Amino acid sequence: MNGERWKRRFGVAGVSPYETVQAKRLGRLFEWPMLALAILIPFRWYFEFKGRLDPHLAYWFDWIIWGLFVLEAVLISLSVRDPKRYLRENWLNLFIIFVIFPPLWKVSVLPASLRLLRLVVLVDLLLRLVKVIFQVLRRNTLSATLIAASVIIVVSGVVMSAIDPAFETPFDGIWWAWVTVSTVGYGDYVPVSTWGRILAIFIILLGIGLFALLTAQISAALIGRVGENLGEVEREVQRLEIDEAAIHLHIEQLERRLERIERLLEAQVEAGGKKIAQALDEKKTKP
Repeated sequence: MNGERWKRRFGVAGVSPYETVQAKRLGRLFEWPMLALAILIPFRWYFEFKGRLDPHLAYWFDWIIWGLFVLEAVLISLSVRDPKRYLRENWLNLFIIFVIFPPLWKVSVLPASLRLLRLVVLVDLLLRLVKVIFQVLRRNTLSATLIAASVIIVVSGVVMSAIDPAFETPFDGIWWAWVTVSTVGYGDYVPVSTWGRILAIFIILLGIGLFALLTAQISAALIGRVGENLGEVEREVQRLEIDEAAIHLHIEQLERRLERIERLLEAQVEAGGKKIAQALDEKKTKP
């Protein structure tokens, strides 16, 4: 409940789980292109900062970003029961739509303000990414955790290469993020800028958490496998006990049948003996 309140305050509440089926379906549909943007934007920043990005390509990329925000806001607003509430709880989308209009991105009068506006877009997308990552981690499976860790490593590595001069390429940043999250820390790359060190603190803490989570999940998987084997052994023992009980029951039935047969034989022998004795008596009494 507290998490939902903070999402509303930051303007990234998304579609309520109590909304219409169509609205929830659209919300899930727009998650994927927005997550793709969250991964691509750091690459865009890096190539732009290094002067390797065509300005026309960057301009059209900005239009695509803005268009996705507009399309999401319009379609979901038409699908929810209370459009005003949806827009109020997702006010950051409206801020991006009306303030970060693509032509403004070409204004060079206030470059610091421009960078701040671009940071707002990235923050919005990263908050969506974090939301999906938490949803994935709630599945508590090893594969889901590895996928979430891979996304975190790629995004944080590219961001580090864009904001810190010690990293020449995105692959250097991704390599640094990988060895940092894995708690290895070779030390071949070290952030030197203030923002780079702040990001490094976040990645170090995140790495400790992910490493502990992976260790717990591997242990749980091994314990689960042992539990499955024990379950199979118990089922086999139960089956053998059932078979043993059936055998004992069958033996008891055979013993009872043998007892009946013995009694019948004894009765027949006794009856036959009486007949023989009677015949002998009759023979003796005859003149």
